[in-house]
Amino acid sequence: MTGHDDPLITFYNGVPPSLAEEALRRGGRGESSVVWDTPWPLDAWPDVPTKLILCQDDQFFPAAFMRRVARERLGMVPDEVPGCHCAALSHPRELTDLLVSYLG
Repeated sequence: MTGHDDPLITFYNGVPPSLAEEALRRGGRGESSVVWDTPWPLDAWPDVPTKLILCQDDQFFPAAFMRRVARERLGMVPDEVPGCHCAALSHPRELTDLLVSYLG
């Protein structure tokens, strides 16, 4: 982690400033804490393809950390895209191209 309290640095580095400010204004997605408070309901992970997308410039989950986690916990090499923690805002085309490639 960056150790920085400024979300523009931690999450939105690489996002155009006006878009990052808009994202911050729309913050507070109202996410439920249920996922943190509820035990996993299945005995095993479903038999479905699993992918991990690593954002190369992410300062919240640094690339080296995510590569290690992918290797140690999932036994895989992650797919990588340029961009920060919010790659959908910083590099939408690259992220979209990768997601669409999964359909093929």
